[in-house]
Amino acid sequence: MTTTERPLTVSETAFILAGFGPVVVRTAFTGQFDPVLLESAWQRLGREYPLLRCGILGSPDGFLVALRDSMPKVAVGADTFEHEISQRLEDGAISRLSLYETTDTTVLALAVDHSVSDARLVQALLRSLLRIYTALLRDEVPPSAPRPVFEAGLEELFSGRYEPGWPEPHGVPGEPAVLPGGSGEPPSGIGVHHLEFEPEHTAEVVAFARASRISVTGLLCGALSKAVLARLPEEDGPRPVTFCIPVDMRARLDPQIAPDAQLCGALPTLVTVPVAADDEPLDVGQRVAAELLAGLGRDEPQRVLLARCLTPAPPPPMTFMVSNIGVVEDPVLPEGLRVTGSQFAATLHGPVPAMFVTTVSGRLTVDIVYDRAFHNSGEIGEVMASVEATLRAPVSR
Repeated sequence: MTTTERPLTVSETAFILAGFGPVVVRTAFTGQFDPVLLESAWQRLGREYPLLRCGILGSPDGFLVALRDSMPKVAVGADTFEHEISQRLEDGAISRLSLYETTDTTVLALAVDHSVSDARLVQALLRSLLRIYTALLRDEVPPSAPRPVFEAGLEELFSGRYEPGWPEPHGVPGEPAVLPGGSGEPPSGIGVHHLEFEPEHTAEVVAFARASRISVTGLLCGALSKAVLARLPEEDGPRPVTFCIPVDMRARLDPQIAPDAQLCGALPTLVTVPVAADDEPLDVGQRVAAELLAGLGRDEPQRVLLARCLTPAPPPPMTFMVSNIGVVEDPVLPEGLRVTGSQFAATLHGPVPAMFVTTVSGRLTVDIVYDRAFHNSGEIGEVMASVEATLRAPVSR
């Protein structure tokens, strides 16, 4: 390995082989950006975070990530989030910044390859970009503290810290419940169903979850369980429901990983709970929360990552992926620009839909991303309608 290239690790390579698209954070603003200053800010960001200037290359021995001399130019963005996340990164690039403008709205979309990033990192990078842009607009020199070209990933950080081998299975016997799937809608591609709650109701949902001693993620898992089981034939007794919940490991390590470290710091954690048709979503959410904490206490995400690197295996069947990055604070912006909304997602082709959740400007934003080859918009629309009804029901009593 040289200072300008390195091989992708086994866990990083798995993202590529699984067909993941990039992580995309798409933020809408009122007002307009100066395109020349935006390009300058983007190029400066590539000097502060050299990984953004890299490309991924195939080689006889696997995949390499190599530093390039320059960043891609700011690209023309897509008019919808669905189209934005469907765009692949071109020419092996690791990153792309897109700009889409209308008469009254500007949209920035930052995409970074998922093998070396996650939503929290991309959010941090976008905030850094806006900080640099604001400084340039004010004719100031932005402070500079470039990160290393390459940084250690979780696989390297965990190596030797855990007993080798797969963790003992914990959960409920049987195959997990999955959406039956609607007939695919040609042409196949990625679909998005968007749901957003006003600030007043978002505050009520958060207060209800806290009073019930669960997270909003747990409440959403309960709502999804109800929606999925409603679409399946009735059975006697409970059945397993499996959620894949990405957990940010940055603050869980000692020492902690920097929030803007150039790596994928989110580890998927599988949580399986028994769910009966008449279970209340709140009860299911509490089970999910308890199992998630127990799995984290057993260091299961770390151990599974290392085990899968030594003995690659396909992921087990899952009901849903639920990724919630919590509250995203509005960035400091120059006069004339204001954030009006933000979404994030990473695409994975296959039968498991993914729910991406964030709270921006006080609004709870929920997107279900799905592969149209396995699910159609009507099916996903019914699931989202059920989730919305569940989230509105507790606080309307």
